[in-house]
Amino acid sequence: MALSLKLTPLVAALAALATLSTHAQIAPQRMETVTVTGKAAPLLDVDNADVGGFGVALAKTPQSVTVLTSDLLTGNAVQSLSQALKLDASLSDNYNTTGYIESVSVRGFLLDQSGNYSRNGLAISNYAPVALENKERIEVLKGVAGLQSGVSAPGGLVNYVTKVPLKYAFTAVSVGVDSNGAAKVHLDASRVFGGVGLRLNVVDEHMDSPFDQSSGSRQLFSLALATALGRDTSVSANFEYQRQSQPSVPGLGLLDSNGDGVGDTLPSPINPRLNLNNQSWSLPFQVNATTAEIALNHRFSADWQGRFAANTQTSIINDRIAFPDGCSSGATYVYPGLCGNGDVDVYDYRSEGERRSLTSWDARLDGKFKALGMQQAARLGLSGRSSRADLPAMQAYNYVGTTNIFAPIALPADPTLTVLNTNSRERALEAYGSLVSDLGANVQSFIGVRVSRLSRSSEQSDGSEAVSFEQTVSTPWAGLAWTPSAGTTLYASWGQGVELETVPNKPALFANPGQVLPALKSEQTEIGIKWQAHPRLLLSAAAFSIDKPYADDLPGTVANPLPLRVAGAKTARHRGFELTAAGRVDSALSLQASLMALDATYTQAVDPSLVGQRVTNVPRFKGSLFADYKIAAVPGLSLNGLASFEGAKTATADGSVELPRAWQLDLGGSYQQRLAGHVTTWRLNVENLTDRAYWREAPTTDWGGIYLFPSTPRTVRLSATVEF
Repeated sequence: MALSLKLTPLVAALAALATLSTHAQIAPQRMETVTVTGKAAPLLDVDNADVGGFGVALAKTPQSVTVLTSDLLTGNAVQSLSQALKLDASLSDNYNTTGYIESVSVRGFLLDQSGNYSRNGLAISNYAPVALENKERIEVLKGVAGLQSGVSAPGGLVNYVTKVPLKYAFTAVSVGVDSNGAAKVHLDASRVFGGVGLRLNVVDEHMDSPFDQSSGSRQLFSLALATALGRDTSVSANFEYQRQSQPSVPGLGLLDSNGDGVGDTLPSPINPRLNLNNQSWSLPFQVNATTAEIALNHRFSADWQGRFAANTQTSIINDRIAFPDGCSSGATYVYPGLCGNGDVDVYDYRSEGERRSLTSWDARLDGKFKALGMQQAARLGLSGRSSRADLPAMQAYNYVGTTNIFAPIALPADPTLTVLNTNSRERALEAYGSLVSDLGANVQSFIGVRVSRLSRSSEQSDGSEAVSFEQTVSTPWAGLAWTPSAGTTLYASWGQGVELETVPNKPALFANPGQVLPALKSEQTEIGIKWQAHPRLLLSAAAFSIDKPYADDLPGTVANPLPLRVAGAKTARHRGFELTAAGRVDSALSLQASLMALDATYTQAVDPSLVGQRVTNVPRFKGSLFADYKIAAVPGLSLNGLASFEGAKTATADGSVELPRAWQLDLGGSYQQRLAGHVTTWRLNVENLTDRAYWREAPTTDWGGIYLFPSTPRTVRLSATVEF
């Protein structure tokens, strides 16, 4: 087990620097943007979340919101976004694998990588691995988020909240290893110098996984600053740089057992360590991602305050993989899927120097006033977003031979650049407003609307196939909350979202590859109840119905036999019920529990046989229970466990193939003690305690491929954190 040493000397130097006493600590009133809580970890009881957009306590807002705090992630030894998703039943994987960008599905809808993610309330792109070490929490608004984010898929909105400078000096150095050979050093330090608060996070990681030939490395440097410019004005800024290099692990496919050219059988036995991207010429997936952000807050009066924030984000990606897809060795070509004997074609794919950039800004005014005899809380804002994808002129996607999933063989490389890439541009200028009104002592209304002016364009890298259009769309939202008794809130809400899709850049599969498509609207209705069982425990239930339009393929013509993908030719309806409980039951027991029942079916499609079929890769039932218990007889000792369960999921559009229902148990524990005068926390976690092998997910890509990803084999993680 070898630890990457590229940044380790820097980590050690910074740790030594952070332990020095500081001399010009600012007065508490000058750090208004920083709050310190006295609650004991784990902090599962969160009062508010920025992602909702109304500034109302979670117990009283007519929305479904999940907050995954940093101590909850640490307690579960979460190393990736995919692991974090297990903590809420409404969240799921979608083509999440080692060495590649992770995706999130909420309420059965795949979130859009460019429209459903934000960082401290500002739009970001998810075309980069997520660093969790410098995040204070992950907030997830479940359901349509048109008011909060404008253009976005209807599943929800993910907001990453970064760590901020603290009022007091703090330094923590963590060292961790796992049973696969991975190792990580993490420094988290907070200081105040000359009236400026600083929060530093540095990570150096040697990455490894249970999959064959999947070693890599990752480095993170993150710096946050905050200071007061006066009694009513404060400014904050942060910078984040992450570099990651690791071979990606492709999914498998269904076996064609009857020779009709379509995969129809799950491979067996499951080999959870198989990596078909293990050719001698396989290159790692690499990304260098940079994000910079600045925010200015000003209080005009006791009731009115304003905020202006802006960020910029750039990701430079080398996407390379020996990609297994389809099978040509049998009597009939198989797609999607593999030949019945496990044969699969391999393609040498390379797209190097992809540059994706996004800039966003937001200016808003929040205030309280009385009108019509009622107390009102208003928010008015203007925001803008500009993103672009500048890809290399050509990419490689070349057939190099056929291997076998049961007996892989070596194949030759072919990096010849043969396929044009597609570049795209997107701009949005948005105006939004919301109003929360106290209609009585126990009733509040919530209304809002966002108006977006969209401009989108795309063209192939040689200038051909140019498409551009502009649209103006509005996304209204309304809700009503009633509090019949202290601690209990019943609510109903309705809202719309805006959908954007792009045709996959697959010239061999589509008549209009890479083109951007016009925006369409989704719609959601939700009713729910929230009960603050006691100040640190919130219980909630929600029922929802969401209709979302999709692009679908029209049959080809004699002139062009390839299908034409058009917007709005398919519609899905997701109806479900959620139960959640989060917080502290008593001084010893904390829990995060959730249950979701979901009926997701197609209500319209070009292919009439698809109508009424279940949406693939979405279970009917899913549950998650995390509990942490402090052992009174041994001060400092805490034990925890995470149990997750999900029902069967269809893998094919006609529902003929299902992934069997699955469950998994993770266990962990921590022990805190003083060593040489420093608080030291030891953590031991075991993921997949029983070492169950099962098919975890079977996403269908937007170009029609069906891929299978297995569960993670039993993995043991050990870490130690020393605070100075």
